[in-house]
Amino acid sequence: MGYDERLLERVRDVLERKPGWTEKSLYGGRVYVLNGHPFIGAVDDGLIALCDAESLRKHLELKHCSAFTQKGKALPGWVLVSMEALKTAKQLSRWVEASFAHAQTLKAAKKPARKK
Repeated sequence: MGYDERLLERVRDVLERKPGWTEKSLYGGRVYVLNGHPFIGAVDDGLIALCDAESLRKHLELKHCSAFTQKGKALPGWVLVSMEALKTAKQLSRWVEASFAHAQTLKAAKKPARKK
């Protein structure tokens, strides 16, 4: 599996002045993480974005959006946005800003206990 490096760079450009995020490999691509929660990323089919339940319902009605699935199961709260809907900086920025804002509302994720 791969992902669009240019898309990842474009997302990074939007996040550049925002504090506290990190980047890691996940879901077969690269994602950005805030307080232990992945919230946006690039996978081989486009952009994945974390959103609240009401926004997810609305996004799934859009032409270029679908549920993001792994191993045949939809991941709760995640939408997959096709590259067709991300042509301009403004289009991409809306997704990144909304997902970052949602991630800020989440409590910090607990780190799993290390095995001894």
